[in-house]
Amino acid sequence: MSLNGRSLGTLWSRPFRVRLGPALRPGENVLEVEVTNLAANRIRDLDRQGVQWRRFHDINVVNIDYKPFDASRWPVRPSGLPGPVALQPLSGDVPSAERR
Repeated sequence: MSLNGRSLGTLWSRPFRVRLGPALRPGENVLEVEVTNLAANRIRDLDRQGVQWRRFHDINVVNIDYKPFDASRWPVRPSGLPGPVALQPLSGDVPSAERR
């Protein structure tokens, strides 16, 4: 995530919030959010396409019936950015024209 070209870090767990600090400017700002998918959805897609993604060949990588592991029938899990992104000012985080 970045604001006005300045990296704000990676948000990977709840509450998915970050302080904007000096990256926030008075007036218009540009917020960039890069969203990735869940690993389970990615593995499902790779197996559905027949892509050889496994880099290991171990007897322990089988399903419950000791058949080769196959995630192609897994259900798609909710993922991504499910709602609107909002900038909510907190005390001390709102820049003023004097602090430019």
